[in-house]
Amino acid sequence: MLLVVLFAWLRERRLHRKPRLLGEILDLADALERELLECRVRLREIPALAATLPPAEQLSARSTLAAEPQVQDALRDLLAHRLWLKEHAASASLDELHSARDALAATRAALA
Repeated sequence: MLLVVLFAWLRERRLHRKPRLLGEILDLADALERELLECRVRLREIPALAATLPPAEQLSARSTLAAEPQVQDALRDLLAHRLWLKEHAASASLDELHSARDALAATRAALA
């Protein structure tokens, strides 16, 4: 009897692993998107802020504007992740989903 209960519990746990992992991935994607959009807004505020700085510091402040294309690239990559999930989530292996989750987490860590 104990084996039957243990087997049923393990089976139930395995069945819920994929939806739970998909939820983690979507939560990470949402958080990354919010952070990227916030970063883009802050980058676009730099020219007005730089105008108030002494000329020597303006150049340094304006050089951070070069990061905006990187933010756009990250948003594009995030969209590609979301499209991949939409098309392949049902058939993706747990390893593929773990890789997707890890890639999003690494991108968030790099942005931080």
